[in-house]
Amino acid sequence: MTTIWRALAVLAFAFVSLQAAGAVTEDGYDLWLRYRSLPGPAKRLVQAHARVIVAPTPASATVLAAVAELRRGVAGFTGHEPALSPTITEGALLLATPQSLPAITRLSLPLNELGREGYLLRRLRLQGRAVTLIAANTDLGLLYGTFAWLRAAQTGADLAALDERSTPTLPLRLLNHWDNLDRSVERGYAGASLWDWWHLPDITDPRYVDYARANASLGLNGT
Repeated sequence: MTTIWRALAVLAFAFVSLQAAGAVTEDGYDLWLRYRSLPGPAKRLVQAHARVIVAPTPASATVLAAVAELRRGVAGFTGHEPALSPTITEGALLLATPQSLPAITRLSLPLNELGREGYLLRRLRLQGRAVTLIAANTDLGLLYGTFAWLRAAQTGADLAALDERSTPTLPLRLLNHWDNLDRSVERGYAGASLWDWWHLPDITDPRYVDYARANASLGLNGT
């Protein structure tokens, strides 16, 4: 029995040590936006469905954020950052609104049901080429659709048969803070407030961008 207990103690110590080692390499900062390298088959699937990115031009700040997120995600999943393309090609990941690409209005898509901030993801053929369409009525919808596509890729969805749409039920989807102007936090347990009010808007912390990315990935549109 002594030998058995000793062996169990060694295993328990090893388990705790591995957990501690993992805690060093994974600090939780990336939240669920962990664009880690995918296994071989999943990696090839993402590469086949995101060979290039086609986005509205001229691009708004919101579209630029969506494109940057797609390039970041695909690069993390596959090791290769997709190029931007001005034209629709085979295997393109296409971001489009009726204003930026009127041709999508002839595809019998339920765009009217999407409202202002909804999105649609669909694998289809456009101009004779197989593409993945991220469609919305506004650039905000494209941003939310971008995160939905990345989530599908990350969770092993069948990208070849992708057909998904989402329309927010609530117009305001807010994250509530209990932060004071002196950067103290009511009921806060993680240090000072993220918001350094006295330096805004002249100096912005890079964490503000990551905070906005996390919110957008959940469909939150205010704070």
